[in-house]
Amino acid sequence: MKPGSTSTSTTTSQLTPRKSPWLAFSVVAVGTFVATLDGNIVNVALPTIGRELAAPVGRLQWIVNAYVLAITATLIPLGRLGDVAGHRVLYAGGLVLFTFGSALCGVAPGLSALVGARIVQALGASAMMAIGPAVVTAAFPPDRRGRAIGAIGTAVALGLTAGPPLGGLIVASLSWRWVFYVNLPLGLAGAAWALRTLPRGGGSAGGPLLDLSLFRLPVFAWGLLAGFLSYAAMFSQTLLTPFLLAGVLGLPPGTLGLVLVSVPVALSVSSPVSGFLADRFGGRSLPVLGMVVLAVALVLLSFAGPGSAVPGVVARLALAGVGMGLFQSPNNAAVMSALPRARLGSGGGLLATARNGGMASGIGLAAAIVALRAGGDASGPGFLAGYSLALRVGAAIALAAGAVSLLEAARERAGHARP
Repeated sequence: MKPGSTSTSTTTSQLTPRKSPWLAFSVVAVGTFVATLDGNIVNVALPTIGRELAAPVGRLQWIVNAYVLAITATLIPLGRLGDVAGHRVLYAGGLVLFTFGSALCGVAPGLSALVGARIVQALGASAMMAIGPAVVTAAFPPDRRGRAIGAIGTAVALGLTAGPPLGGLIVASLSWRWVFYVNLPLGLAGAAWALRTLPRGGGSAGGPLLDLSLFRLPVFAWGLLAGFLSYAAMFSQTLLTPFLLAGVLGLPPGTLGLVLVSVPVALSVSSPVSGFLADRFGGRSLPVLGMVVLAVALVLLSFAGPGSAVPGVVARLALAGVGMGLFQSPNNAAVMSALPRARLGSGGGLLATARNGGMASGIGLAAAIVALRAGGDASGPGFLAGYSLALRVGAAIALAAGAVSLLEAARERAGHARP
């Protein structure tokens, strides 16, 4: 053994050869699945929750937005806490807290209590999101990490895909409260599995909470901005489309869920394709193309109304998913590739923060526009006017994200052209 290699060899010996690194991955996969599932399974239940709790659309946004905002605000400090307290403790604790928050959501007597419980849920989800990449990176040797990190995307796609149809089935068969109760067995089993499987200890306790020097890297900084704008654009329709499907088109919860699943299915197909194209031919133009496609999809979707055919709405939602997939993989790859190896964790946390901040901004802006146009009406002409305006604003934001990507690509080409 070489001098100074004790810590690394100890960590490695805890996983191999006695334990396969895929066991550690399975822990992260469970947490990623439940956190992603709960990020969108509730969307299908929003119209039902609004009726039962007598809450207008403008206030219902906080069921979704509180979850996203709480995650956004805590990703960086919880990642740092995991380095200090240990990844195993924080990841398992995150699963337990998420499960407890889910139980509180299920028994919430009113909207305010439900929003508060969603914040508890989000703190647990944030711990898992912050620590998951570190667990996978520590578990796998360098020549297998790419495969493992890529497989996390599969867990994300499964959560996104399962959320709408599962939520629709639960709301139609049981109650909206079971949308949250379904997390209890998964969360408790995942926490037990994490404590049994993950090694003790964590990473280095040194280093700043937020390394501002990363923002001096142009590709990283502009890529974060483009990512923030892209998610704000995409989520301009996420809160409102379930109300269009339920209140305007009259779809039952089960069918509504199947319609919404078109977005993650399209994203899960286009994202690996764009990643392959970026690796093979270079990906600087793909984010621009993706945002143009997303803008077109949002504009087309903004024309939806009482006479719209459901297959047409599905096609427009799927086109939005394709656009997001074309953008996401090459943009994220460029952002992470710009970082020094010692700052990959900090950069990944900032990328996740930009993503969640964009989601929250898109949801909040869309809800504010609809509230101004429609008040508490979730199906009449006022709602349709607000829905149309919100999505066209989202399309403008998508074009802004594409412009940022285009300017950065031009700046990079100019830099390479200089002698």
